[in-house]
Amino acid sequence: MFEISKTIEFSAAHSVYSQKLNSKWTKNTYPKCRRLPGHGHNYKLVVYLKSKELDSSQMVTDFGHLSWLKEFIDDCFDHKLIIGMEDPAFEFFFSKLGLMEDGNFILPRIDGKIPEVEVIAVNKDYKVTKLDFEELNLSEIKQFKFLTFHKFTVDSTSFEADFYQRLFDGIALFNGSPTSENLARFFFHFVNENIKPLGIECSKVSIHETPTSCATYSG
Repeated sequence: MFEISKTIEFSAAHSVYSQKLNSKWTKNTYPKCRRLPGHGHNYKLVVYLKSKELDSSQMVTDFGHLSWLKEFIDDCFDHKLIIGMEDPAFEFFFSKLGLMEDGNFILPRIDGKIPEVEVIAVNKDYKVTKLDFEELNLSEIKQFKFLTFHKFTVDSTSFEADFYQRLFDGIALFNGSPTSENLARFFFHFVNENIKPLGIECSKVSIHETPTSCATYSG
């Protein structure tokens, strides 16, 4: 069996609403990782690919065949705040900003205009899809594994327009608590589903939060 690995780096923040600490094991029992608006990491995503046979280039596969993954991470994860869809603060926060109405996530009106925004989502089959957005039902959002916003545009130079552009372009919604363990599992299935045409497998994925802290998922 041959195995290769590819490392992709990105910077992002997350708020781990699920964090609890056991006082028997740590003196610091205050769960700092739950804080809003989140805390940042310089992540390293390491993807391991395996194959029993080498391809016509005498490789497991060319590293260039993972350029799609780097592009996806650059667009959808890099410099984002990752929020869990089940986090009670998610709906409360966006309601306070006037972006939730009757169970729908809505776009704000800015100077009487509705902005344009690209929605990039990963469905239950770990395939990337793009959605039109004027309003999204909260229950529909939670059917996705991941969802983020991209290219928020509105014909306005107001402070309000700038605020919402910074907000929408900086938010990513994750199905589950955005721990390194859950991110590793997400990328394991995401990579495996999308590299099937290459005839190889992803054997495991590691997520490094810091130089000394890493989580690995191998299926």
